[in-house]
This record gives sequence, C-alpha cells and structure tokens, in this order.
Amino acid sequence: MMKTEDTQGQVIPFIQNGEYFFKRGVHAYQKKELQRAVKYLRRAIELNPDQGVFQCQLAAIYSDMGEYNQSIDMLLYVLNELDETMYECYFFLANNYAYQGLFDKAAETAHSYLHFDPEGDFAQDTRDLLEMLEMDQEEETESEATDADDELIITYEKSLRMIKEEKYYEAEMLLENIVTDYPTYWPAQSQLSRVLYLKGHIEEALAYTKDLLRENHYLPAVCQLAVFYKEAGRNEEAQDTADVLKQTVPMNKDHLFHLASTLCLLEEYGDAYRFFKMFKARFTPEDANFFFQYGVAAFEMGRPQEAKSQWQRAKNMHHAGASAVLEKMEQNLLFSSDVSYESWMCHRV
Repeated sequence: MMKTEDTQGQVIPFIQNGEYFFKRGVHAYQKKELQRAVKYLRRAIELNPDQGVFQCQLAAIYSDMGEYNQSIDMLLYVLNELDETMYECYFFLANNYAYQGLFDKAAETAHSYLHFDPEGDFAQDTRDLLEMLEMDQEEETESEATDADDELIITYEKSLRMIKEEKYYEAEMLLENIVTDYPTYWPAQSQLSRVLYLKGHIEEALAYTKDLLRENHYLPAVCQLAVFYKEAGRNEEAQDTADVLKQTVPMNKDHLFHLASTLCLLEEYGDAYRFFKMFKARFTPEDANFFFQYGVAAFEMGRPQEAKSQWQRAKNMHHAGASAVLEKMEQNLLFSSDVSYESWMCHRV
C-alpha cells in the first residue's frame, strides 16, 4: 500500500479500492491486454463482490477470450443474485449462446434484451444479431434445397479443381454456366469473382463481389472482398471490411472456419483466435489448415505452447508450413514475420 504525507506530517494511506482496479481493468481491456484485464477485474470484484457492473465487464472479457461458459455463469449470477435490471447481461448472453451454436437460446435472450430495454445501448447490435440469426437459417434452408442437385455439385467441384490447377478460363466457363442455371447459388458467384481476380481483372472482380453482396450478404464473399482489398494494397478498405467481419456471428460450420482463416490472413489475430476457439468448441476440426492457422493466431497472441500443440497436429496431417515453423521454433528462431508469411503462403480465400 502506498502512503503519502500531508503538510502536517500525517501519514495518509492511498486506498486502492474496487473502482481503482475496475478502471485499470477497463484500460487494459481497451489495450487488448486481456489477461491483465482479468487480473484487475477479479481484484475489483474481490473488493466489491456485489458490484454487478464489475462482473458484467469481466464476463464480456471472458467472452472475448472464448471462455463462453464462464462468461454465461457470471452473467446469470448477476441477473439472478445481484441486479435483475442489468439488462445488458441479456445481450452478452445472446452473443455467448450464438458463439456456442445455441441459436434458439441466443434468439431468446436477444428478444429478452429488446423487451426490457428496447432503446438501450445495445439495441441496434441486438437487432443486427437477430437479423444474422434469421439470415443464416434462411441460407441453410436454401443450401439444403440446392445441395439436392447432384449435377450442380459435380460441376461446382470441377470448377474448384480447375482453379487449383490454374485453368482459369475453363473454371470461368463452368462457373458462368452454374450462375446462369442457378442464379441464387452464391458459392459459384463468389468463386467467379475470385477467378476474375486471379486473371488480373481486379476492378471487375471487386465490382462483381460488391454486386453479389448487394443481392445477398454471403459471408465468404465478404471475406473474399477483404482479402482482395488487402492484396491490392487498399488497406483502409480492407480494414473497414475486416471490422464488419469481426462483428459477424457465423452459424454455418464452413463459414465460421472461413471467417477465422480470413481474419488470420488479414493479421487480425485476436479476433481470429476467438473464432478458432469458437469453431473448436462447436465442431470437430478435420482440416490441417485449421490447426495451422489456429497455431498462427495463438502464437501472435503470445501463446507459444498452444501454437506448438496446434502446429504439431497440423504436421501430423502432413502440413508443410507447420513442419517449417516447428523446426524454427525448436531452434528458437521463430518470429512473427515467419508465421505471417507462412499464413499467407498456406492459405488463400
């Protein structure tokens, strides 16, 4: 405890109360120093255990760290034991449930927030969340209906092989045929814009992608647009698009992986790490690139042991990039520039 002396020579204690630690915790959180933020907020709660605002803030940080159950438990405790009028807890609960894939609970708690506080600080964010939940359900329905067409799937898979083999003209022809016959099959439209970009028609690819997004907010197309901007050196537009992606709550398994990988590619490692953890909590990863990219995000977040574990799994699945970074790690020669470079080389949207 620090002490100061007044002009009378009296010793006056400087009391570090709960509010002091709360402010320090919020400051650390704003600087993305999540572990320090947790430490300060835990101390604030120890000093003021009945202060719901402190616990709600800590719950929000746990959510950002991917500790969804811990966040949920704390939010429910605030509502049930401390202050049932802290309606923002419903908003944070809705996000946690959505991250866990519990979409019915997410919608239920989102509606609870709007019921209790329709003009609250998180009202618009809550409406956006509900809209995304509804859009994803509609997209799943459309996808299921489309997946029934075997010929479409065969042609689409063939176009992807043509892209991988850099046979862009053949891929473009196949994709144009799909778009003509199935105008609402968004994956084909997204891949068509990718082919245009790979052929060097950058502005045409950007315009095509934007047209697609005006018709349907297809998440992989948003991811693709961000990467186009990044690779074209249009960093401000890339950042603006990345900021949109960070606020997205994907329900679809492939979209969630796509989003996490894209944010990693864009060097938005904190959010990438959060979405990789979310994916692992919901689904069973089967792709070597998942473990590699997860390792990149963990390494950049200052978690080298976690990164090593993920890269080892990728290596076991014969991922060349993972072998390279592990070798450098064993020699204490691994730096951020190495994993960032490997991330770009081993993944393309």
